[in-house]
Amino acid sequence: MLAKLSRRQLLVLTGSGTCALAMAEGRLTVVMPEDVLRDYRLFLDGRRAESLREFGGPHSRRDVIEVVLLHQALAAGGQDAGLVLQSAPTSARLQREIRAGHAASSGTSYWRGDFPAESDELLFSRAVLEDGEFEAGLYTVASNRRAMAARKLADVQELRALCNRDWQVDWQTLKQLGIRDVQHAGNWELMPRMLANDRADFLLAPFQATPDLSLRVGDYSLLPIPGIKVALRGSRHYLLSARHPDAAALKARLDLGLERLRRLGVLRRAYAESGFFNASVAHWITLGQP
Repeated sequence: MLAKLSRRQLLVLTGSGTCALAMAEGRLTVVMPEDVLRDYRLFLDGRRAESLREFGGPHSRRDVIEVVLLHQALAAGGQDAGLVLQSAPTSARLQREIRAGHAASSGTSYWRGDFPAESDELLFSRAVLEDGEFEAGLYTVASNRRAMAARKLADVQELRALCNRDWQVDWQTLKQLGIRDVQHAGNWELMPRMLANDRADFLLAPFQATPDLSLRVGDYSLLPIPGIKVALRGSRHYLLSARHPDAAALKARLDLGLERLRRLGVLRRAYAESGFFNASVAHWITLGQP
């Protein structure tokens, strides 16, 4: 069983995830992309993830909020050990850490459809996003007039899309829309630079809570092509390591906590306040639907 930590120790663990105490006593290592961990710390700004009741504000976005929801779901499910937060430079590295049991869980959600039906290395939490809840914008740089002028599917099919081929749901969605030029990029933070350098026209990204729906990635600001959006099919889940010694108990606690958060409306409110469920795009045309 996991060691019981004092309140002071829990505050240290969930705040930074880098101290010696976390490495010595916290046995639940959670791994996430580098940019998510950076923005999560900026978003918290000294607050405790478990006690948050408002999910908007600077640095809030879907994946940052999912790290908060992971903390809250585990707390609601009775998990009393702190989390050691670590980053991985690529999605492939992140998944290797979890599969090997070096990390207990991902900090953000993943498409269930991106993985085999059965795995002896991975477990999946109950859905944090159900099938049909995920809508994405087609984000580009404001200077790309051709992309910003697209208003229908035929216009988008002439554009160059950017995606990571490991994101199978995203990749297949673009292909199913009939987009002929879909380019692979393995690192999320490189993608905006590629758009700014005219190596591609757009990428798929969740809508943001900013007034103009803009998305900031490093030094680059992206805007959604107005009036159109994409629905991605499937459910999203936290990844859990089947090789972690507390895998079964961790999954049970996380699932219980997620069920409680959904029943209380916390999941929907968190996604709405982060801009992911965005009322301002409710009337936009969904590409690929009649």
